[in-house]
Amino acid sequence: MEEQRVEKKMKRMSELPDDILVDVLSRLPEKSLCRFTCVSKEWHSFISSLDPGFVKDLRRKRQRSNSYIYIWNHSLIDRYGPPYIMSCDVKVEHGGGTLRVSIVDTVNERIQENYSIPITTTRFHEVISCHNLVCFAGGIVSICNLITKEKATLPDCGRFGHVGFGYSSLSDEFKVVRWFMQENEFLVSMRCEIFSLTDRLRFKSDSWNLIDIRPFERLSQNSVFVNGVIYWLIYTQHHPNPIDTNTILATDLDKDESKLISCPNLSPQSRAYLVELKECLYLAHCWNRKAIVKMWRLEDPSNCVWVSEYYINFASIRKTIVPLTSVLTDHFEKLVFISLKGKGLFYYDVEKGTMRKPYNLGHLKLRQHEFPCVLKYMEF
Repeated sequence: MEEQRVEKKMKRMSELPDDILVDVLSRLPEKSLCRFTCVSKEWHSFISSLDPGFVKDLRRKRQRSNSYIYIWNHSLIDRYGPPYIMSCDVKVEHGGGTLRVSIVDTVNERIQENYSIPITTTRFHEVISCHNLVCFAGGIVSICNLITKEKATLPDCGRFGHVGFGYSSLSDEFKVVRWFMQENEFLVSMRCEIFSLTDRLRFKSDSWNLIDIRPFERLSQNSVFVNGVIYWLIYTQHHPNPIDTNTILATDLDKDESKLISCPNLSPQSRAYLVELKECLYLAHCWNRKAIVKMWRLEDPSNCVWVSEYYINFASIRKTIVPLTSVLTDHFEKLVFISLKGKGLFYYDVEKGTMRKPYNLGHLKLRQHEFPCVLKYMEF
């Protein structure tokens, strides 16, 4: 009797017009959609065959929501020594393991839960997120889908390099970009390879695709993904500031092309960082040992036009602060800064020009150069 009742309900659902069913499904969290593929063969077939535009609309709704999540303290790598991980529980067996991290809800300003991510090695140098995927990059590159718990290891190219991770709306693919140094007898160059995959971790091909060769440049460790483009700072090596920069390297994921973008000269006694805010790329000059930050917005990438937009000065904070990301709280976008001397987080309201510490996250302490991975538009 119970089975007949369930069959009748399923039959009524299957009789719904597709447009109504799509509208209903679009209101559900991505995690629920994955579960519903197990309801029946018909549902699995229908959800799997949904137009790519449906997924894009779903992601746009996530971007308008205020469900912003951080993963803390799992990308804490000593750039000048052996890799280490702070404030995490890492269990490794037979070359693989589980990385346990804390998930922090930046809207409610509380630790939401502890999470476990399977990894193949603890020797990763970069952790990057895009939508529901997390990329662990080092000697090898691994991708984990936090919704489906699927994971995949990309083919090993045998080279360590600077890795970026993003999404191409044109091809509806996620792409890993890797710049690495290539030495010949008389020339040192850097090469760019791209690897493409879907959100279900299906590979477009079994090998990396070489797209560019350029004269060698010293790139920033951290990349920023904004509107289909991955950006790195290019550091010039001269006295007195060995980390001066006046150029950005941009890799377009829709075109699989790279180009250089000139940027404002670095202010004295400061260091440059890139950050995404309001779906735009910003360049931040952060003063040493002072909470002073000057920010430019990239207005026109084609003509390298920048607009000076924010000047942040808080003399009461006698530490260098660095922009980490932007979050949406109470329908207003705020910049999140971290102190490089372990003083934790600061929220900056870009409209009101006010700075404060998150109410319930004062116990979180960060060491110098600790950049936690940021997850946006997630629902756990």
